[in-house]
Amino acid sequence: MKKYRYLFIALLLTFTTSFWGCDKLLDDIELRHSLSAEEAARTAKGSDAILSGALLAVRSTFRDPGISVYKACGTDIVRDGTNLSDEPASGMPGMNSYNGSFAANSTQVLSIWDTYYSGITFANTAINGLVSSGSVDDLDPEIKDKLGQAYTMRAYLYLELVRRFGNIPIIAAADLDQGPVFEAEQRQESEVYDLIISDLETAVPLMFTRSEIGDRGVLIPSKGLANLLLAEAALDRGLYEKAAAAAEAVITDPSYSLQPLDGIFGLDGGKSGEENNAEIIFSIGFTSDIPDEVQWTSQHFMPLYDRVNGVARTMEAGGRPWSRLSPSDYYWTLFDEADGRLEAWHKTHWVFDDPEALPDGRSIGDRVEREDLEAQFGDDPIRLRYADPTTFKYYEDNTYGRTTAQAEGWRNIILFRYSHAYIAAAEAYFGQGNTGQAMTYLNVLRERAYGNVTGNFSSITLEDIVEEQARELGHEGHRWAFLKRNDLLVERVRMHNPAAAPNIESKHVRWPIPLEFIDQTGSTQNTGY
Repeated sequence: MKKYRYLFIALLLTFTTSFWGCDKLLDDIELRHSLSAEEAARTAKGSDAILSGALLAVRSTFRDPGISVYKACGTDIVRDGTNLSDEPASGMPGMNSYNGSFAANSTQVLSIWDTYYSGITFANTAINGLVSSGSVDDLDPEIKDKLGQAYTMRAYLYLELVRRFGNIPIIAAADLDQGPVFEAEQRQESEVYDLIISDLETAVPLMFTRSEIGDRGVLIPSKGLANLLLAEAALDRGLYEKAAAAAEAVITDPSYSLQPLDGIFGLDGGKSGEENNAEIIFSIGFTSDIPDEVQWTSQHFMPLYDRVNGVARTMEAGGRPWSRLSPSDYYWTLFDEADGRLEAWHKTHWVFDDPEALPDGRSIGDRVEREDLEAQFGDDPIRLRYADPTTFKYYEDNTYGRTTAQAEGWRNIILFRYSHAYIAAAEAYFGQGNTGQAMTYLNVLRERAYGNVTGNFSSITLEDIVEEQARELGHEGHRWAFLKRNDLLVERVRMHNPAAAPNIESKHVRWPIPLEFIDQTGSTQNTGY
């Protein structure tokens, strides 16, 4: 079969940071250039060096302010922030509104495609190097774990790609310095999912649990991550028994436990404290020890609250705001006041705290109300949203030195949490017709949210799972794929995402394949683009 070498504009060995730290990166690069990729993969340190490439591929999306929260875009629980238009139209504005700017020539879509395929190249190299070294059964446990990590990262990257793009190429192993080699023939989604599921089923028995990994467990792909990804991939394919078993394996993993609501996204204790709490399955790591290596998520959901007279920009209030995205009106209807997630995970209101700009008749500590905004901004629909409530899941205070002048930050990015396994299990059991078991798993989360059984379901429908998924995992990047696999994406976006409602069509359940790739390989574009 004819193959094409497709050169990338990013990643490979041009990284300037390490997933775990600057010193480790320097060691990795030194090792990588003193041994062949295949030789390096056969040592624990060498395979770490190569695996860093796959991990850093994921990390790099959060380092780009134009796409850092792209996975939160385009669903029913989000709407345009007041300043989303400050971003390139072909990036997150198009991803959230599905307008004509969201097209195959999008630089941002190409960046995501390139980045993930580069990560797959690193995973392929690690897999091929380790498998070719002899019988897997004869490998040391640490090397087996590295092999499992490589399979898991390859599966994760392919899962992200196949969900967004549909029929995609599967790339062959290639020299890291030359980039991936694509087969021109695109594979059917089912073939890509077969590879993903096979990779994850191969990975699980090879890998350490988070507890076995130790202090860095949240930053290293673990058995729990592989099982949760397996549950997700199986759900996408309607393999409900397989999904339920994989989700159960996460739930019964003693590495994890549900944590108090107010500590899950907290920063108390730093990287070894709440950022390492027992609910986190996998995070992408950042550190202020390398100050130039920042993530750009902390500011995107923060409204321009400091434009309101009498409200100062402070770290306590939210730091520097950018207002690229905002929870939709529908999202707020999902919570009642007794649901502890509402208060723990959100900024529901702002208060007057600046005596020098305090409006007449208002006192320090008073809540900012609609009439205060109208008095200052009249009927301007944009400015009236400057004190909208928002999610605080991405919020970063000054724990790592972030200031009110900085939009960027250094908190880790939580990709997967333990509670996700309960949602996945509920969806899987509901798919099998076992509504009682599905309800049991949802009620575990609701008991935590309410502090007692008063919020528990006595019966459930699919809509209950749809709503509970939004309450528990909202704005963490999982909603788009969830709605897509349940055939709800177009319907729900039309109902609840005002910018996207006039534009979304059935074609948008797949993204456009980058035009540059189409032109170079002659591959088939997704229908409608």
